[in-house]
Amino acid sequence: MQQKLNPSEMMLESLRGFSVTSLEHYAEDSWRLNFEAAGFNVQCPWRIVDNDGVVLSGSDHEQKFGLPQPVDITVETLRLLKGKTVESVRIDEKTADLCITFTGDIRVDVFNDSSGYEGWTFADQRGTWLVAQGRGQMAIWKPTTAKT
Repeated sequence: MQQKLNPSEMMLESLRGFSVTSLEHYAEDSWRLNFEAAGFNVQCPWRIVDNDGVVLSGSDHEQKFGLPQPVDITVETLRLLKGKTVESVRIDEKTADLCITFTGDIRVDVFNDSSGYEGWTFADQRGTWLVAQGRGQMAIWKPTTAKT
């Protein structure tokens, strides 16, 4: 009997104890969050939340909000997550919404908001792939161990 794969556990196995190394804005509404041995692309709404509430979101990029300079999400994300390591990962079974919790009570929420398009994809250096598909479905590729 084949055991059901748990995408939250698979992602946590790749990220636990690691920090964000960079954030790239590679196309309109498209972001890549990199860790030491993994990364994920986000093409849907996302935000960073701490104990006081929402502190930053992808839609804040280049907004002025009455500040002297527009918000640079790439810089602010790294500032907020600097020195923080991944503690937990939760992927909602119905929606494929993603929540990555870091030390210091801060988290990244990703909202898979389409019934047809992929909202986010994750890959690690071991060959694991997770794709949050439309309607909240998950596609999972896990490398197999070669038998000798």
